[in-house]
Amino acid sequence: MASPLCCFMILCLRFMVCICQLQCGKETPGREEFSLNVTEHLNLESGECIRLPYELILPTRAVTAPYTKTWFNRDPSNIVTTTAVSELKAQTRDIFFMRGLAQGEYQYGLQLEWGCNQTFVFSKRIHIQVSALKKKPYIRMPVMTEGQPAVLLCETLQLCTGTGLTRWEWTKAEGQSPLILDYGALLRLTPTEEYHNTHITCVANYTYAVVNTTVAVTVKFPPKILNVSKCMVTGEQLVCVCVSRGDPLPVVSWPLLTFTEYSSSSSSRLQQVNSTITLPASHYNNATLRCMSSNELGHTETEIPLQIYTENSKANDVSVLKSDAAYAWIVVGVSLSLNVVLITILIICARKRGKSRQKEPCEEMNTYASLNVADVGQLYSVISSRNTKT
Repeated sequence: MASPLCCFMILCLRFMVCICQLQCGKETPGREEFSLNVTEHLNLESGECIRLPYELILPTRAVTAPYTKTWFNRDPSNIVTTTAVSELKAQTRDIFFMRGLAQGEYQYGLQLEWGCNQTFVFSKRIHIQVSALKKKPYIRMPVMTEGQPAVLLCETLQLCTGTGLTRWEWTKAEGQSPLILDYGALLRLTPTEEYHNTHITCVANYTYAVVNTTVAVTVKFPPKILNVSKCMVTGEQLVCVCVSRGDPLPVVSWPLLTFTEYSSSSSSRLQQVNSTITLPASHYNNATLRCMSSNELGHTETEIPLQIYTENSKANDVSVLKSDAAYAWIVVGVSLSLNVVLITILIICARKRGKSRQKEPCEEMNTYASLNVADVGQLYSVISSRNTKT
């Protein structure tokens, strides 16, 4: 005989089963009783967060609490996020949140689940088009002077996925591979003239995107006079060229205070100045000429040696070339003449030998011919004597 406690437990279990059967036995509501109000099309850049508010309307007579909201991409099996809701309301407002996405197209949908595995999938979809990240870093670069320390700052965008990893690259010339200078938001360097007119790049590497910004580097440096500077005496003129580099662009001058008859001209390209001065060579007897170059950062000067290059030296060079050419033609003429003489001698010898060979058989034929004629005469004389006797 069962105890009263056992009977009570059996009754409780039957009661709970009946309640569950009643709950699971509810009819599934129609689609018109569910509503999802949300923006259906959205354009973003890679790495940006998605915060999309939406409104949800549910039939409280059919849906029971607790229930779950599941966001999926394209198919309910591809679950993105799941949220459990303990309180049932006919109308609720919430925010669909997603961290940064990679470049591409996405379609998000919403599914509800409650009771005994009862589900409802909303037909409305959120179409999201994610393009490449266009927001680039910003470089703060001070005015740089050769030999003085400088600090560059790279400001990157704070994305939903966090701040990108930053590195600095230096490109010396177009077409060359960049060199990595440092990592981090700050770049400390002591520039030299080598950095001038090169490029420094800040690269920000995010989870789903890589962006960069490149700036041209300008370094101020004092003037320098290049070794290609020279002076030449051509005929009666002394022509001197002084080539100088600097930033800001230097000013080139010639300390010719005692001369009045001269002309000068200059041209510049980028940070280089070419200054040319012309004066009568007879007015200047020294072996050097002084060139001076200066800008706001400094001053320099140098003596340029003279390279005497006159018309006489040109004439001598030309005469040497002419004599060499004449000698070459003489050799060619003599060799051709000797060849012609040798060929002529060979032809004459060949003809003489041919004539001598033809003469010997002719003499033999004449000898035989004379002998034959004598014999014939004797023969005819014998015949004639016989006829007279008869």
